[in-house]
Amino acid sequence: MTKYHNRQVEWQGISFRSMLEMRYAQALELRRHAEEPGDRVDWWVYELPFYLPVLSGRRPVRHIVDFIVGLSDGRVCLVEVKGMETPTGRVKRLWLEGILGQPISVVESDEVQA
Repeated sequence: MTKYHNRQVEWQGISFRSMLEMRYAQALELRRHAEEPGDRVDWWVYELPFYLPVLSGRRPVRHIVDFIVGLSDGRVCLVEVKGMETPTGRVKRLWLEGILGQPISVVESDEVQA
């Protein structure tokens, strides 16, 4: 169990940090069969780390994006699944959005259905 009371779970050989992340992955798998290209998922990657730049001589700050999702219409979306938002996580997410020039969607627990 983690400091946020999550239990690590495994599904299809992938070890997820929480049941919520596993349910989101299951929802992505269901979206592989969506009719609309903008809704249909072609691929997804779980937990991609980014290293944020800092002042010289300091250790880089790591931020892990929960899911990178490729849609059939060619878009690539960055998604974080959150049961609980922390101030540090929010700052890192906004920092990364500024660097990448792309928004990171936040999916909360009540939005995940599988």
